[in-house]
Amino acid sequence: MSEAVVSARALSKTYRVFNRPFDRLVEALFRRSRHTPFHALSNVSFEVQRGEGLGIIGENGAGKSTLLKILAGVTAPSSGSMSVARPVASILELGSAFHQEFTGRQNILLNAAMLGLSRDDVIERSPRIIEFSELGPFIDQPIKTYSTGMVMRLGFAIATQVEPDVLIIDEALSVGDGYFQQKCMTHLRKYVDGGGTLLICSHAMYYISAFCSRALWMKNGYIEALGPVEQVVPQYEAFLQAKTDRSDEKPEVIEAAAGAPAHLDQVRLLTGDTIKQDDPLKLEITWTTKNPEAAFHLAVGLNRLDEVEVASFLSHQNGAGPWSGAPTHRVILEIPNVPLVKGGFKLYVFLLAEDGLHIHDTRILDEAFTVEYDAYPFGFVSIDHRWVDGS
Repeated sequence: MSEAVVSARALSKTYRVFNRPFDRLVEALFRRSRHTPFHALSNVSFEVQRGEGLGIIGENGAGKSTLLKILAGVTAPSSGSMSVARPVASILELGSAFHQEFTGRQNILLNAAMLGLSRDDVIERSPRIIEFSELGPFIDQPIKTYSTGMVMRLGFAIATQVEPDVLIIDEALSVGDGYFQQKCMTHLRKYVDGGGTLLICSHAMYYISAFCSRALWMKNGYIEALGPVEQVVPQYEAFLQAKTDRSDEKPEVIEAAAGAPAHLDQVRLLTGDTIKQDDPLKLEITWTTKNPEAAFHLAVGLNRLDEVEVASFLSHQNGAGPWSGAPTHRVILEIPNVPLVKGGFKLYVFLLAEDGLHIHDTRILDEAFTVEYDAYPFGFVSIDHRWVDGS
């Protein structure tokens, strides 16, 4: 049975927000409330098993950093309880754990001791930490002279080389040069594969998918979703895409114009609302006409949730139709292999006149389907290609 090395039970954190510094004094002296409570975390519960990577995702202000600070022991929860296996190392706000007047070497001794290492262990591991950081002669310079990238190098080197049971990282991989970022990612991969437990917060979904098997989506201090990365990350990305157009959402059904010779009865996906790359997609379209002799074409637009146009399917340009000779019609649009690799998508369906220009009726399927994935892909479409050695 797996061992839970991180356990959070109903964690909540409330801050007192004062409009003026004077209000804090009044409240302390006269015991009258002069603050507004801000609930940064509310009833957060989860467990992380040994050797598991958990990605914390969400918008700015969702409570991610507050949660990680509580788990790292930097701040205490207002209510709830938690347990985290020791030793635990964290990389939170860059430089927050360093004494600015001390040299890099002195900060190594200080931080390693704070993590619970004995003096002999600190002396033994210091050369590895210095080598990994690649700070060279700067290791004997005061931290206050370091750039942010150098601070990140030292912080990451200390946190990883002390071999903690639990490693907590809050956006630190976004700082520093590309070479050292690659070095850090390689080390994190080895750390998790070797049985280390990782909690990482990042806006880069590639990092979350690369190092984590599960994702925890925070929203307004609450857990919005918790589950496998391949399920939660697409939900979060679809939420972000849809949010950009919330103020101008179109209704799912647009009524046919009065006097139109036909109207759409039903538009539905036969293949479900969740697919993967190269899966087939089938869209069923049915309509009724008052004039069986009238002829009709169909058009389907495929958009991302943020209204980026992805593809269109036009029967009058594809050699299909027109359809006529009956009061009701049923047509299925088939896409044998969907080349989309991730994201949420919507569908626009248009019932057209025989000339393919006039629109009789329209149906919009908001959030029609989502494309899930196993390994995080770049872009949102797969293009067939090959590499040719020209040497």
